[in-house]
Amino acid sequence: MAVNQRNRSGWWIVGLLMLLVTGVALGSLHRMSQSGGQATDSAGEGTTSAAGGAARPPARSIVLEGERITLRPVQRSISAVGSFYGYDELTVTAEVTGRVAKVFHDVGDLVRPADALMELDTTDYALELEQTRRALELEVIRLGVKVPEEPLSPDEIGVLLRSFQTESLPLVKRARELERFAWVRLERAEQLAEANAMSKEEAQQRRSEYDLAKTALDQALFDAEAALAAIRHRAVLLRIAMRKLELSTIRVPTPTQREQMPAEVQYAVVSRKVTEGEMLKDAPGLSTATFDLVMDGVLKLEAQVPERYTAEVKAGQTAQIHVDAYAGRVFQGQVMRINPAVDRASRTFGVIIYVQNAARELKPGGFAEVEILTRVDPHAWTVSPESIATYAGSTRVFVLRDGKAHSILAAKGIEGPGWVELLPAGDGDLRVDDMVIRGGQDKLAEGVPVSLRNATELQSSLEPSPDPGP
Repeated sequence: MAVNQRNRSGWWIVGLLMLLVTGVALGSLHRMSQSGGQATDSAGEGTTSAAGGAARPPARSIVLEGERITLRPVQRSISAVGSFYGYDELTVTAEVTGRVAKVFHDVGDLVRPADALMELDTTDYALELEQTRRALELEVIRLGVKVPEEPLSPDEIGVLLRSFQTESLPLVKRARELERFAWVRLERAEQLAEANAMSKEEAQQRRSEYDLAKTALDQALFDAEAALAAIRHRAVLLRIAMRKLELSTIRVPTPTQREQMPAEVQYAVVSRKVTEGEMLKDAPGLSTATFDLVMDGVLKLEAQVPERYTAEVKAGQTAQIHVDAYAGRVFQGQVMRINPAVDRASRTFGVIIYVQNAARELKPGGFAEVEILTRVDPHAWTVSPESIATYAGSTRVFVLRDGKAHSILAAKGIEGPGWVELLPAGDGDLRVDDMVIRGGQDKLAEGVPVSLRNATELQSSLEPSPDPGP
């Protein structure tokens, strides 16, 4: 009896487990049937939408926007780097020796041509000038010319010598009179000798006296010419003494007017090499440099351009210059000089660009980046920046062909507000009539189906506008 009860309990448990297994199986079949119906309905809906002309994308296509390649004029340029130099950079040296008495300017001062920079002690040069002038006056007095109270200048002495006649000198006059008197005595003696009223020996003595008088006249003329030459020599020494006294004041040199030079020439003092009390000596191995000056109202930018641009760079082209000190600001320059030789080591040639610097914002010796504007390309291919993708250092664009994305290798050129230039790169087969996919590059790959959200708009932009008629 107890055994039968245990058997009946076991059967009840087995039956309950079978009912649970059957319910789980039926639930799974029911869910599968529902998911299959939904997939069918989805596929059917996509088909119906296509048949209904609603222009909906296929089930797995990506919906993005596209754009046409735009042709626009683009300014071509050549990039280079260089350094600024002053229009003129010079070291002012002392041309005479002496002790520095006064210094008038220091680093940073602006000076103009003929401004005094420093002055040497002029005592020795003033004394030398006075000595030379007095020696000159002595030579003039020896010629029998009265010296005026005012000191004679070298120019005045030159005028005096040009108008001076040697025959007017007392020495020459005396010799001339003695020669004439001897000639008269000789003629009288020859007449008396012919009349036998004078002996031949006495007549011969008269001839000798005449020869001596004529020789004395010649010597007086030579002495007069030598005295005039001595005066001219003294006049040159006077000029030298005056020049030394003038050079004891070191001044800013006056340059020759050249192309692009500012109308008002100014120099900036870069360095001062002397101090008051220092002795400047003119001897081998000793420098007489006093100041370093730079003309910075106009600067010269010397840049090196690769050899392949030889045919594109021309004198007169505009240059746009960028410096780190003024970020975002563009300074204008002009190509003025082009080196005709190419450097064999760097394969570059030098270009000199003149830059106006009236405000002295740019500094000689500074570094600069320059863009030399060469020509305008009227038909450059451009797209929006969103259409360009960069993968592992390579630049690509995706175009829509046969409803699928096609990746093309390209390169970026000049960038402008809202556009970027596309340049050929590698074996890219980009065409001007391609439909470029804009944005969503992270979702794109070669061959991925793509539908354009603005396809109708792009298509209408290609259609010609209707003729409005008469």
